[in-house]
Amino acid sequence: MPEFPVQCPICSGPAAPYCEKTAHGRTWKIFKCRSCGHGFVENRPTLDELTHLYRDDPTHDPRTPIVSYEDRTECRPIIHGILSRSPERGDSLDIGSGDGCFSFQLSQLGYCPFLIDLDPRAEQAAGHVPGAIFARTRFEDFHADRPLSAIVMSQILEHALDPLQWLSRAAAMLSSQGILAIALPNFAGPYRVLGRRDPFIIPPIHLNYFTPASLKIALRKSGLNGLGMKSWSRVNTGYPTRKMPVSRKVFGHVWNAGASILNSTPFGIILVAYAKRA
Repeated sequence: MPEFPVQCPICSGPAAPYCEKTAHGRTWKIFKCRSCGHGFVENRPTLDELTHLYRDDPTHDPRTPIVSYEDRTECRPIIHGILSRSPERGDSLDIGSGDGCFSFQLSQLGYCPFLIDLDPRAEQAAGHVPGAIFARTRFEDFHADRPLSAIVMSQILEHALDPLQWLSRAAAMLSSQGILAIALPNFAGPYRVLGRRDPFIIPPIHLNYFTPASLKIALRKSGLNGLGMKSWSRVNTGYPTRKMPVSRKVFGHVWNAGASILNSTPFGIILVAYAKRA
């Protein structure tokens, strides 16, 4: 471990060792900020290493493309969150687009979708999105030709090598009425009791572990005004394209019955936040 103190990349507060995990032939050192609670991989890979990882790693596989609005109910709250915060229906950008579900739904509501991802399989999924323009590129290298009405970062900011840079770039790309929607694992959520066994601590796939406090700081430091944040804890109890074990379905229904209680606190499984350009 590096000599203490290590500085938090979000709030610049002191951070202490949290755990270590070994993957892809390296031991990754995770620290936790003593001030904002943010977790992060201290010995970060290079941008080129990450690029090769997402292009070549067989375990990083976008789900089967799903093109029905009704098939992906977990996408709806984020889409409606965007719609309720801005009347503008221009270009949208889906970063780390995966199966393209967000862009598909946005396309049905008047947006012109751009999708970017490093995985070539995501390009196949983008073919199911009406009017979509896909680019196999890093967000660091993407340039928008005109201001964007919506940017979606769903389950992707935790992957960023430099999350503050990503948020600053997003702020610069938004129109005056544009909305940034973010969804990511909550490092202050129920899985924190598991310590290093937290299923979201999977370096170097996940490099950043946000709490509500650290996400608010990150938005502010990146030139964004927060428009609300909530936690979300529902789990899927079925997929249109594959079977789910009965035991998992039963557990999912029981869990979802109590999820509304957890969602009324900042301690749900997923954080969902919205922001606009300051």
